[in-house]
Amino acid sequence: METEKIQEFKEMEWFGRRVQKARYTLSEHVIRLLVTGEFSIHDIETVLMTGRVLEERRNSKRATSYLVYGESNRKPLHVVCAADVNHCLVVLFAYPPALPIWKSPTERNISGEDKMTKSIGTCFFCGGELVEITVGNYYYRYEGQMIVVKNLPAILCQQCQEKYINADVGKKLNSLIDRRAFSGTETADVINYES
Repeated sequence: METEKIQEFKEMEWFGRRVQKARYTLSEHVIRLLVTGEFSIHDIETVLMTGRVLEERRNSKRATSYLVYGESNRKPLHVVCAADVNHCLVVLFAYPPALPIWKSPTERNISGEDKMTKSIGTCFFCGGELVEITVGNYYYRYEGQMIVVKNLPAILCQQCQEKYINADVGKKLNSLIDRRAFSGTETADVINYES
């Protein structure tokens, strides 16, 4: 147990140094969630500097990743990160822990996982376990148009959080879009990074 604490301290110290020197990158998953406004880069940095490692995820095809739990502005946040080949930190995913997967910010909801899904394969990208889920808001680009799809049946990698949809779901989705079967409209703000 003491060895685990020493190792966790070394990992958190390493994450903190990378954050202080801005030696990290953000995945597209993180950027997509940042634009929702649910959390900020400051929140991610706070968790990586003050949080604690909940899980270590070893993968034979990729680097070991770490699930870090912490709070920023009294809000719990999970950050999944790893080291890249240049010894920089890669922030792979960030999300507020919630049901059905998390009973509390630090405890998985085993019964919720069992009810939610059963393993249906492995992820093409990382080899993680795939499970079926329903995504509350799925952002889908079709012929240049960004569309928000509510309650979409999907497949989620438990390790890298990559999402997939089955061919039948994709065909139905395109059919709904072609028929313009929209149930509402949401406005989108546009940012020009160069301005």
